[in-house]
Amino acid sequence: MPAAPRLQLTDDERNGITLAVQSAFLELRNLDARIVPISEDFGFTPPSAGIIARDLSTTIENAIVQHCVSFRKGEGHCDLQQMGDEWEVKICKDGGLTVDQSKVIAGENYIVVNYRADTAVKRIWVLWGAQDHWFSPKAANSDARALRVDGAAGHIETIFSDMNAPAWA
Repeated sequence: MPAAPRLQLTDDERNGITLAVQSAFLELRNLDARIVPISEDFGFTPPSAGIIARDLSTTIENAIVQHCVSFRKGEGHCDLQQMGDEWEVKICKDGGLTVDQSKVIAGENYIVVNYRADTAVKRIWVLWGAQDHWFSPKAANSDARALRVDGAAGHIETIFSDMNAPAWA
């Protein structure tokens, strides 16, 4: 089955997405600086960026809509929409892309944010027209499926990359 033609992001969209992500992660670092000492003072383990990723994803989605006029809030299970295409925003620690094992992958586009343990943004990239066969098979002992980058390489567009980040690490 041939892949659908992909739309290219404009420079303004790339800049808007990067601004949205960097702004949200700056807010996260500011929150982290304040909440860690308080959590530790009360004997609790501070929440990790992964714990608050759902809220962070929503913050990024709202900021993308604010900065990119071609994007709007998605309907149903779709995070964003752009000219009728469905977009998902995924935040993944270190590298790559993982999706829930029950996720039906059917041509949607992904904005993926990879970050380091210190909450610095490592890479922002787009996966155009995702196909189910690009992901690892469903496994009985896992709730997630990982993107096999080698199969999807021609459908990946890097928007931002930290110069110190090795390719797809």
